[in-house]
Amino acid sequence: VIAMGLRPSTAGWAVRSTRALTAAELTATLRTAAAAGLSVETPHDGPSYGRLRASATAAGLLVALGVLAMTVGLIRSETAGDARVLAAVGASSHMRRSMVGVTAAALGFVGGVLGTAGAYAALVAWHHRDLSSLRDVPLTDLAAIVFGLPVLAALGGWLLSGAEPSSTTRSALT
Repeated sequence: VIAMGLRPSTAGWAVRSTRALTAAELTATLRTAAAAGLSVETPHDGPSYGRLRASATAAGLLVALGVLAMTVGLIRSETAGDARVLAAVGASSHMRRSMVGVTAAALGFVGGVLGTAGAYAALVAWHHRDLSSLRDVPLTDLAAIVFGLPVLAALGGWLLSGAEPSSTTRSALT
């Protein structure tokens, strides 16, 4: 730097406070600095993404529940003959509902775990040079996805699967 004819000089000072300044203190600091011909820069926290993250989690849960409902519906239509057999041998509606609820919960749990693992694998691949941005893990949202989704799926499957099989005496048309 000196070889090119450049000389170091003081261009500013960095002053840190041990606590956040109140609005009145910040106003007084800005006035004092302006009177001396100086400027004050204060750090601004980035925008809060909490609301966006919660909305995205809720939307993702609704989409996942819709996919689960279609999947469980397909499974139920494929196993309609088995449901008729269960009804014929005396299985209660509670038993049939529980089977649908457990199936939906298992699918929801596996989907939540695989989706979360896939998302974090993509994030690690994207940020592989600097993983510091992945330090703040949204535990509440991840818990809602991994544990809340199966609970909602189980409740929905149990509540919506109470219909008796259409007939236990004739087989389904294939």
